[in-house]
Amino acid sequence: MSISRQVTIAICVFGLGCTLVAQTLQVNIPLANYPQAVALNPFTDKVYVISEPTNQVTEIDGVTNAATTISLGTNQQEALDGALAINPFTNYIYAVDGVNPHLAVINGATNAVTLVSTPSGSNAYAVAVNPNTNTIYVVNFVGGSSAGSVTVVNGVNLSTTTVPVGIQPLSVAIDYNTNTIFVANSDSNTVTLINGKNNSTETVSVGSYPAALAINSATHLIYVVNTLSSSVTVINGATHATSQVNTCAYPNGIGINSITNKIYVGCPGTTGGVTVIDGNTSATTTLAVTSEWNVAVDQVRDKIYITNTGLSVIDGKTNAIYTVALSDASSIADDVLTNELYVTANASSSVNVLSGAGTTPAWLLNELLIAPNDLR
Repeated sequence: MSISRQVTIAICVFGLGCTLVAQTLQVNIPLANYPQAVALNPFTDKVYVISEPTNQVTEIDGVTNAATTISLGTNQQEALDGALAINPFTNYIYAVDGVNPHLAVINGATNAVTLVSTPSGSNAYAVAVNPNTNTIYVVNFVGGSSAGSVTVVNGVNLSTTTVPVGIQPLSVAIDYNTNTIFVANSDSNTVTLINGKNNSTETVSVGSYPAALAINSATHLIYVVNTLSSSVTVINGATHATSQVNTCAYPNGIGINSITNKIYVGCPGTTGGVTVIDGNTSATTTLAVTSEWNVAVDQVRDKIYITNTGLSVIDGKTNAIYTVALSDASSIADDVLTNELYVTANASSSVNVLSGAGTTPAWLLNELLIAPNDLR
């Protein structure tokens, strides 16, 4: 942990605490190309952004905001819809560019890049990592009616195993406690469950065009966003039984606060909104918030962040909404430890760094102060 970061934390712990009532734009960091996705490693205070069309990742230092470009090499096609995943324990970053059949493995200490091949003829479209098992899961999208697959990568030796899934898989989520991987197959209207111990699979039927999914780590319920049926399918992680909850029109983004057991589903356009699902009763409330693809949840402060060209913030306690004026906001990453937001702006090729909202709890600040040295 940097000295400046420790001093700031100490002031907050032994002073009156650090309270921010609304987002404040701290800095806009220009990038060379169009950012597609953003992720962060809270242990090292480094932020990573994948850009199109030049197949590169930019590393941003969370303390100095200095940006370093990491080339992913020369690829057959230009990057399109990139995705990132980070193992904070090993300090490795995993990137897919949405079009090429490989996974880029970045050493967070040296920025050295290793490419791991995925099935030829497929697009490495989404990625997730289970830090408990040091295993990476790459979703391989195939156009048409051909089934897709998931490449399972051993994080130690980068050996791979291919697991068949449904047609046109788009997203992946992991229940770390049960070591179960869930893959949304958009053109099969199914979710594939992969047993992380032996890679065996099970298929569960859901609604029309499942595009995204998320897991409540406390209840082990899986929430699948069905874009074309304007609903969410709820999968019981233990029994695999399903139920359905109606949402706003054409949902496409989801975030979960497992502490409050509330689920936030975003829908695009002026006729959309955000549907709030009570995880205890499945009762819903629709809020008048225009949403794009991204919903992020700060569970500690109970704040929900929605990108919609600008940035909308929902107070989880009251459902009060306020908006932060940003230009072309798209992807978002929330550093719960430093209470900072990183919001990409695709058209202007930049990243906005904002202070977060709400109070940083004293217990969290104390944990940061006494935590052992991290990987910086």
